Amino acid sequence: MPTDLQSRTQYLELADFCQQIIDSLSDFVEGRAELPTGDLRVAVNALSSVRSGNPYRFGQSTATALGSYEQVRTLEDCWKAPDQTRAVDLTEALLQNQTDLEVAKDKARTIIALFSRLQTKALWNFEQPNQMAPPDLGDLCRAPKAV
Repeated sequence: MPTDLQSRTQYLELADFCQQIIDSLSDFVEGRAELPTGDLRVAVNALSSVRSGNPYRFGQSTATALGSYEQVRTLEDCWKAPDQTRAVDLTEALLQNQTDLEVAKDKARTIIALFSRLQTKALWNFEQPNQMAPPDLGDLCRAPKAV
């Protein structure tokens, strides 16, 4: 992970992205606002981009929070594939079916919990940067020496 402050701000962007989703869904759950369809669509597009293997559309991303290696790596460290799928599926379901308010609020609470975990991981990575070699580099270092 990058150690200089400028590079680490990417983690803050991801945490801010999560906070926007959390805030808007919390307002919806508490009855203070309508469902934040715009925020949720941005989240679905960004997460779908990561799932498709094409998150690095620099300068073209709909969500700057998932436009860098560090941000995507944080997402993948925090949410394994089933959680990523669950987040997208729940968010899409919430956007499509808004007739049953209590079911919608339950889905929103689950999405809030997922994004809270991701936000915590992003803030942790901002606060605790460490230099780690990629796993494949470690394997190369342990390769048997040629004779």
